[in-house]
Amino acid sequence: MHPVLFSIDGLTIYTYGLCMSVAFLVSFGWGLWEVKRRGLPVETGIDLTFWALVSGLLFSRLFYVIVNLPFFIAYPARAFMIWEGGLVWYGAFVGAVVAGALFFRARKLNGWLWADIAAPFFALGQGIGRIGCFMAGCCYGRPTDLCWGVVFTKSEIAPLGVPLHPTQLYSVVANLLLFAFLYQRRKRSGFDGEQILLYVILYAAIRSILEVFRDDPRGYLPWGMVSTSQCIAVAAVVFAAGLYFYLKGRGETSRA
Repeated sequence: MHPVLFSIDGLTIYTYGLCMSVAFLVSFGWGLWEVKRRGLPVETGIDLTFWALVSGLLFSRLFYVIVNLPFFIAYPARAFMIWEGGLVWYGAFVGAVVAGALFFRARKLNGWLWADIAAPFFALGQGIGRIGCFMAGCCYGRPTDLCWGVVFTKSEIAPLGVPLHPTQLYSVVANLLLFAFLYQRRKRSGFDGEQILLYVILYAAIRSILEVFRDDPRGYLPWGMVSTSQCIAVAAVVFAAGLYFYLKGRGETSRA
């Protein structure tokens, strides 16, 4: 669509980078307000966000490079050009979990509680950030004859001149609905960890469905037409669902 927002005297502002920045600032600011509303230390939220962001960005780009390794072997310098698009959410989530686990252990904090606070804002950030994907042309969909198919004319990533499923916009809508669902129930969680585990289960289900409509190179397993993301989604649902019922049962036993 519009990968470059504007360029003045050699200064180029990429739409993808701007959308990612807006996604972070909105989610971060709203998340800190929620931390303050719960009477928790805002400074802890800032520190946690910093380490999760750094680790998340590194893991996110690393996952993307690994999935598209042949391309980056041929063009290694482009591995650092994140403004062109190319961040894998599962990588970002793993990076944030790793940083968060170390942070909670070092500070002796209730990690499940903080993860529950963050869960709705993961979805919010994704919803806003996918607008950047749409503008850059990454994460594009399969060719379609549907009336809402989009045609890219300026992208260096998406096929040009062909109506495609607007999978980025599908993701925007799905993630904003997921945010609304988690946010409205944030005050009535049954146990610590419920919100973040519901996020993982629901996002993985959404992502697995959206993968059917995507056509960008993102890695396929050798034994069939199942994408890497779909395989990760199935594993995430099984793991998170098992942990959900374990924590729920433990909470009910504790109350009894």
